[in-house]
Amino acid sequence: MLSLLRAAIESLAVPLLVRFAIRASRSLSAEHRSMLLGAVCRSPSAREEAIQAPITRLRTILAVDPTRVAMQDFGAGSRTHQGDAKPHTRTIAEIYRTAAATPAWADVLFRLVRVLRPARVLELGTNLGISGAHVQAALALSEVEAGTAGHLVSIEGDPTLADMARAHLFDIQAPSQPTTVVTGRFDDVLPDVLDTHGPFDLVFLDGHHEEAATLRYFGRIAPHLAPGACVVFDDIEPGQPVRRAWTALCAAHPDAERADLLKLGLLFL
Repeated sequence: MLSLLRAAIESLAVPLLVRFAIRASRSLSAEHRSMLLGAVCRSPSAREEAIQAPITRLRTILAVDPTRVAMQDFGAGSRTHQGDAKPHTRTIAEIYRTAAATPAWADVLFRLVRVLRPARVLELGTNLGISGAHVQAALALSEVEAGTAGHLVSIEGDPTLADMARAHLFDIQAPSQPTTVVTGRFDDVLPDVLDTHGPFDLVFLDGHHEEAATLRYFGRIAPHLAPGACVVFDDIEPGQPVRRAWTALCAAHPDAERADLLKLGLLFL
């Protein structure tokens, strides 16, 4: 009951927060500001609601799934003193509750993909495939409406989560080119992904939430961005490690348009 109340409050608060943040982003061009506000402010179409309905049903299942799975977490705070991935077990419900994109913020990502219509999208941190499912749904709608097929490549370090995400994304309506889920540590597989699937129009950094790691991944991805690409940083709330990386990158790219949404940071390059 409490989780439903939190979700209801967030569904009302997040759109207001995002609108305020977009209007307050002085570095945004009038074109980008108008485009983003239009995407956030408008009501979802019947087609948009229909294509995301399977994701809502999947969320309901995952939220109460007691299945316990063994994980190899390569993200922030997961390493032993030897530097190896720390194995542990968690229930799927716990993974969903603590790591999956919430409905309100996933809708922001969905709307961003809808308005930008990227041809190639890269996600670092697949997890259970929830955020990827929203991206995939937006790409599928763009294909239906404009005939332009988009492709999402998502990287997940944990093999168990990667397998579950593949199954979830396969079960949900996809574009003609289904999402590619790559299993492996970001440092190990990112070079091949960039060379094989780039350049990317949209990148969503949602894994390994450490300052140095975020800066390192951005540095590797930057040469493989398409002109005008947008990089989305998750978890840039004040006090978070990614916030420091976001601040450093904004200072390093003073001419880039950007929008600080307090949780998500949008950097247009």
